[in-house]
Amino acid sequence: MSTAYRIFPSIGVARLGADGDFFVGPEMPGGGPTEATSDESIVPVTRFKDNTRTKIRKQGARFHLFESNDGRTWQPANVPPENITWAVTLVNKKSAVDRPAEPPIAPMRPNVSPANANQVIAGGTNSIAGRDASSPTFRGTYKTKASDGSPFQVDVELGQLRTDSKGRLIVLGGKGFSSAPAGSPLGVPPNTYYRNPNWHDDVADGPVTAEVKLNSTDPPIKAENGAWVIVAPPDYAPEINGVVTLYDVLLQLGIDSFGFPKPGRPSFDLDVAPILSRVRRLRWVHQNASWSDVRLESPNLRSRAEGDKALREQVMNLVLSVEKILQGHTDPSGPPYRFRKFQRDFLDSWAQGDFDDTPSPPASAISAEGLTRAALEGAVGQGFCPGIEAGIILLDKTLYSAPFNFRINHVNVAAGDLTALMAQPWQADFLKCNIEWWPTQRPDIAPQLSGAKLNWVRGAGQHKLLVQRSGQLGFIVKQEANEVFVEAERDPAMPSFP
Repeated sequence: MSTAYRIFPSIGVARLGADGDFFVGPEMPGGGPTEATSDESIVPVTRFKDNTRTKIRKQGARFHLFESNDGRTWQPANVPPENITWAVTLVNKKSAVDRPAEPPIAPMRPNVSPANANQVIAGGTNSIAGRDASSPTFRGTYKTKASDGSPFQVDVELGQLRTDSKGRLIVLGGKGFSSAPAGSPLGVPPNTYYRNPNWHDDVADGPVTAEVKLNSTDPPIKAENGAWVIVAPPDYAPEINGVVTLYDVLLQLGIDSFGFPKPGRPSFDLDVAPILSRVRRLRWVHQNASWSDVRLESPNLRSRAEGDKALREQVMNLVLSVEKILQGHTDPSGPPYRFRKFQRDFLDSWAQGDFDDTPSPPASAISAEGLTRAALEGAVGQGFCPGIEAGIILLDKTLYSAPFNFRINHVNVAAGDLTALMAQPWQADFLKCNIEWWPTQRPDIAPQLSGAKLNWVRGAGQHKLLVQRSGQLGFIVKQEANEVFVEAERDPAMPSFP
């Protein structure tokens, strides 16, 4: 067969930031964000803000072009960057959609009524090619009316495209800018963390495409089914992943609805240990300290011996207790917080001693499938009320191309659909949804070097203060090689109250 091209990751995640500098989101499973180096070196990010500690660095979503001659094995495309044209569309529909009072409890397609069309922030489509290039900025206009009927209009930046020295695409998002007409209430009943009319933000999403022009005479070749990018709020604990990630949720959807291959016998290092690590690390961002259980640290957890079965079963029960502690949907009819079935199968097999204990080091090189997994593991998959990166709409199986490989169908989904029904604006959700929701993106606590645990959101404990001060909050980061996380880069000039 002729050479085919695909973009990886299938779904990439960029994040907002006011700083002009950026880093790149996770590209290898189990890894964290890295600097956008000019060579192939992997440099973990150690600084998430500018020197003033008031502006967050953007997280870029980097997309790679791969090629295949058999449709099964994929390797980086052997195409000069000048022969690849990337294109991206970014749209924010959040203020324009018909929005229920509370987040939906089942997949719901967004609807923009004609009366709200001016509130769609249409960033348009930008193209880019070559090495170390930059595109124009994605910009759209947000129009609404204040409570007194006076017009309100503001230009909103949704992001920009870059290419790196290898010609790979990097999608950058907006600045974390949210606003509304003067006097617009935020989080004041009947408004909520979810629905605040006349407020906008600058998250976005949309399709990613690539065309390859091999020579001047042949028509360009399109990358199969394209890819998608989600521009999400910042992740304030970037090395601590959700216990149930977006990758886990979509993998189970693929298994249940598309016949995607089920994972086989679990590897301790690749399948079980990551779940244990996510649960263990919750103690650094969740105010409930029960997860510091010493059994989670035992070296015998990787032992298949019958004598260690009781320990494995105890720890499995400890892990499953997360379902009772982390929160699903607020509506009793909505989905509760649950592990996916394949995750439970992994834990059951491990507890019974039926797992592969062969040492398996984490990936040391980028791969096609690994790019998608890494991007989605950095996003939360439970609970969808409404979520952080994208909402319960992702459980709609009609969104995806078949055969399933985590790709959004560009015919069935429009730019802006995946983020349309997320919180309005995102800062309102970050204020309200603490303790039992998404501590891995929005920490509940801020551990200090002294051992103290402070309120992470201190100084921004009101909705409008969080809109103003979200860039001043600290990040929860790992201390060198130790399994100790502390707050860093908080603006020292930020008040500690409210």
